[in-house]
This record gives sequence, structure tokens and C-alpha cells, in this order.
Amino acid sequence: MVDSFLIGKAILKFDRSFASISDTNPHLEARLWSLFLPKALAFLAREEQRKSGMGSVAKNGWISPAFPALFGDEGSFKEKHLRSLVMASPRNPLKHGILCKISGSGTMGENTHGKVQVSVSNGRKIEDYNTAMKRMMRNPYEYHHDLGMNYTIISDNLIVGSQPQKPEDVEYLKEEEKVAYILCLQQDKDIEYWGIDIQAIVGKCKELGILHMRRPARDFDPDSLRSQLPKAVSLLEWAMSEGKRRVYVHCSAGLGRAPAVAIAYMFWFCDMDLNAAYNALTSKRPCGPNKRAIQGATYDLAKNDPWKEPFENLPEHAFQGVADWERKLIQERVRGLRGI
Repeated sequence: MVDSFLIGKAILKFDRSFASISDTNPHLEARLWSLFLPKALAFLAREEQRKSGMGSVAKNGWISPAFPALFGDEGSFKEKHLRSLVMASPRNPLKHGILCKISGSGTMGENTHGKVQVSVSNGRKIEDYNTAMKRMMRNPYEYHHDLGMNYTIISDNLIVGSQPQKPEDVEYLKEEEKVAYILCLQQDKDIEYWGIDIQAIVGKCKELGILHMRRPARDFDPDSLRSQLPKAVSLLEWAMSEGKRRVYVHCSAGLGRAPAVAIAYMFWFCDMDLNAAYNALTSKRPCGPNKRAIQGATYDLAKNDPWKEPFENLPEHAFQGVADWERKLIQERVRGLRGI
């Protein structure tokens, strides 16, 4: 079976006759993903430079999580598979995948040999961040800030992704994805760490009529996430209920806090149990949000009793599902947090 994936104006084709590894080894899939994405975009940049002679880099790209055919026995990247690029746009764009937009933040450049480089300082930041994420979140996923903003369309009106890096990213979300709301879960220190001009981002949102909302939660901290989930979901549910186009939910990498908020919303407001909501999102966007934090927030909302048993003493599966009356209570309490 041959799959075609849009990368900029190019269609990437490769044989998917190899069985998908996502069901058997998600950690291997995540590792291959982190290897594939930078190399695929770097190759595309070189190809477009060679073809156009203008030095331009593709601004967006669809990449599929099912990509084992692109790797050799030792995980080496096979550029020959990318030689089948067809420079045309498909009539029916992909419905699933991760869209990557290179933000032009100045961290990527061309050396004399035509190879994409990342600045040493920014590369160290990325390495340190990914090391901390793997250690504290206990998952294999990585964030590649140098490749720009990336996101996944979860439903018709919900998008989960990484941080917008420049005002141009906000313009892109408005024009290409019809985003009307942005919900940011970053703390100030997260924004400073990545060198983002948040005032420029917010200013561009105001200029374009996008409502920029913030509900900060501490990165890699399940307790902070648990405490902030109800208020964050309250903002998301309000924006979704307004019906004015799409909501973009982001943290720094779009791999922990942002998907957790989206999953909690799906669990509490879309008649899904936690596992169904979790699987629905992570099947589209490979990531590792803290499920236990969502369970804890669910418990806090459903059992608002000062004498209740500590959540930490409950079984592992506790509050992965709720009764109808509990869901209604949760919805009432979440909606009651609007404006707080």
C-alpha cells in the first residue's frame, strides 16, 4: 500500500506495506518519528532550493506517523524514498497527521554545503528541554522548536499544537485554519525560555480579531496540571460553545499540557470515557499527556467533599469513567468557573 503525504507543495509517497508499529511499539514509533521529521523537512528544504534557486523553505507539511518504510535496518534515513516527490497539490488533503509550519525564527540556516543547521545555543535549549521532558514525563517524545510551530487538527473546531513563535504564525492560523481563539497554557518562564515575544503575539491576535486566553500550568508538573485543568477546560468549553470557528490550544511543545486539556474536555463534555478520549487524541497526535492528572481533576470536580479519601489512595483505574450524574455535575462546575 502506498501512502501520499503533503509536504508544502510536494507529495511524499512511500510504501506502507510494512505493518504499522504504532500498535505494538509506540516507543519505537516515537523514536522513529523524532528521527524522520527533521530529516524529511531538511531534505525538502534542499530540494526546493535546488529546484527554485531562491533558497526558500517549505512553510508547511503533512507528515504521517506511519513511516517505517523510510528507515533502514539500523534506523538510517533513506533519502531515495523522498526522491519520489511529486510537485503538486492533492485534490483531497489529508485529514490526519501533524502539520508543521516553519516559522522563520532564525534558528535554521544553510551552510556552504547546503545542509540545514541549528544554532548551537538554541540546539542546547532543545536538547535540555527534551532531556527534562523524557526524565520527568517518562515518555519518549521530543520537541523540535527549530522546525517551527506544529499542530494537529483534532476535530472540526479543535486544534492542539506547539507554541506560536512569531506573529506570522498567528496570521497563518487565522488565514489557513480559521482560528478564532488561542488558549495558551504556558507560564511566563516558558515563554522567556524560548525567546518568544508574547506581546507581539497578543498584539497580532488583537489586530486579527483572535481572542488570546491564558491559563498557565507548570510544565512537567502533574499536580499543577491537575489543579489548572478545570479552569483551562472552562475556557475551552466556552470558546467551543461560541461556535466562532476554531480553537487553538497550545503549551510549549504541544505534547503534555495542551493535549491534556483537550482530552479532559472530550472526557467531560463529549460523552467519552477517559481512555476513549485519550486514544482518540493520541492516535492523531503522538504525545504523552499525564492521564493520572486528568483522573485527579475529574475526582476533584465529581467529589467536592472535604472529607473525601485522598485521590492518591484510589485504584489506578479510578475515575477513568464517570456516571451520567457525575458528568452533569462536572459540567456544571466547570462552566461555573468562567471568568474566575
